[in-house]
Amino acid sequence: MDKRRHAEKLMAWLRWVVIIPGLAATNFLPLPYLAVMLGLVAASNGLLMYCLADSTRFARNGRNYVMACRILDCLLITCATAQAGSHACSAYLLYWFVLVGMGYVGVYSRTLLSAASIIMFANAFATYYAAFGGPANITGTFVLRSVMIAAGLLVAMYIAKSRSREDQASERGSHLQAILSCGAQLANFRSVHELAHYVLETAVRQTNGVGGELLMVNEESGSLEREAFYSASNNKDVGKPSEERLQAYAKWVMNSGRELMVGNGAQSNADSEIDRDDRPAIAAPLLGQSSISDLGEGVMGVLLVWGYAGENLSDDAMDMLRIFSAIAGAAIVNLKLYTNMQKSFLNTLQSLAKGLEARDEYTRGHSDRVMQVACTIAQDLEVPSERIDLLRNAALLHDIGKIGVPDAILSKAGELTADEWETMRRHSVTSGEICRPLGLPDEVIFLITHHHERLDGKGYPSGLSSTELPFLQRILVVSDTFDAMRSRRPYRDTIPQESLLAELNRCAGRTLDPTVIDALKRLIFRGELDAIYEEHDRMTSGIVVQVFEDQRKAA
Repeated sequence: MDKRRHAEKLMAWLRWVVIIPGLAATNFLPLPYLAVMLGLVAASNGLLMYCLADSTRFARNGRNYVMACRILDCLLITCATAQAGSHACSAYLLYWFVLVGMGYVGVYSRTLLSAASIIMFANAFATYYAAFGGPANITGTFVLRSVMIAAGLLVAMYIAKSRSREDQASERGSHLQAILSCGAQLANFRSVHELAHYVLETAVRQTNGVGGELLMVNEESGSLEREAFYSASNNKDVGKPSEERLQAYAKWVMNSGRELMVGNGAQSNADSEIDRDDRPAIAAPLLGQSSISDLGEGVMGVLLVWGYAGENLSDDAMDMLRIFSAIAGAAIVNLKLYTNMQKSFLNTLQSLAKGLEARDEYTRGHSDRVMQVACTIAQDLEVPSERIDLLRNAALLHDIGKIGVPDAILSKAGELTADEWETMRRHSVTSGEICRPLGLPDEVIFLITHHHERLDGKGYPSGLSSTELPFLQRILVVSDTFDAMRSRRPYRDTIPQESLLAELNRCAGRTLDPTVIDALKRLIFRGELDAIYEEHDRMTSGIVVQVFEDQRKAA
């Protein structure tokens, strides 16, 4: 569509320097007639250029405006030729501009022949009207002009064919590059939605479509649901078939497992089942392993692209869509397998983390509580949901590295020695190393590894400065610190709320982010965190705070 628009824009510019001077040079025309003709050309060309300046306007009315301007040109050229009378007139040569212009923008040979036939008829009318009551050699004049118009037709057809070959070579090179690029890019996606949108956008662009959608089968309900939608136009509804028609296309492909091409003169293999439409559309099935398929491999989705009414999709559109649907189907199957394996591994690590914490009644459920507190704070601070998902995974796995810390250190009630403290510090790095093979986003690995960094730069393992600590890390640190203060320990009871708030105020701006602290305090005052600690308080309520025997003896 954009190639056609740019070609038409060039012809519109040339119209200023060909049609207007050509008509103005016809000095035998009465001045009022000439003024009206030039005014019509200027007005129509101005409107056409306004239409060509925007892809959406061109998509809506471009073909009609272009056709109207060409018809107007033919009428004005015919009138100028007819008004010549017995004068020698070369205005008919302007028919060449109409024909060559049509060839340059790439119209089909059939359309060019139809236009040339109409121009021949117009030329005959103008020639005989001009010679009415004049010289007798009408036939010779008509034959000469007809030969010149026929030569213009041949030139136009040659230009159209040459441009068609160039465009096909360019498009096929573009298609090959798009296929290679698509195949390379798909391995980087970790979301079916993002993958589907990328494949759909590429397919629409490579088929010269205006829009499309990718539908996936819901494996629970068996119904088709939209996974991705793309429109090449600023107005998403431009050129879009009705929703009922799109559903009919998709269901036919889903049920038959075959490709579908409808509209724009295409002979559809579903003409007997689906009403025809003047908007071209093609659809291809996405084949792959589906849990609802009894045969193993089945249709798990539909890739559908449509074009502008009356426009043509690329000559290779169906082949391209078939290739992209095959690539997308294989990539989605692999991504789902990878995602399921990743979830399984993630669940295993989370279970391992819970088992690790369960060795001590006081730390049991720590990671889960930190996750709930962190997500609640993030929601209060209006953090986007996709960012909260990153925070959730990091919180659940942040202490998995303690699997490498001896129980004697983990459960020690007294102060740790320098060596013991160094061993404890390494758990955050170990957590990151354990989680790295999961393929989690780098940001999640960063949060897990650096969940003990502080604003004053005295945290560990890297002693990062405040400018190096992202907002999600600050939320995780506050949540981890709060749970350590809020929960019971073998050597102390829960800290009273007044003392807890005083400690939070003391740390705000020094070691902990003040904005996050303010959000945490709001949640405490509203009682929104109480439910998180009900189970922990119930399980530890019967334990009396005690001091180690060696400390009592030392006293």
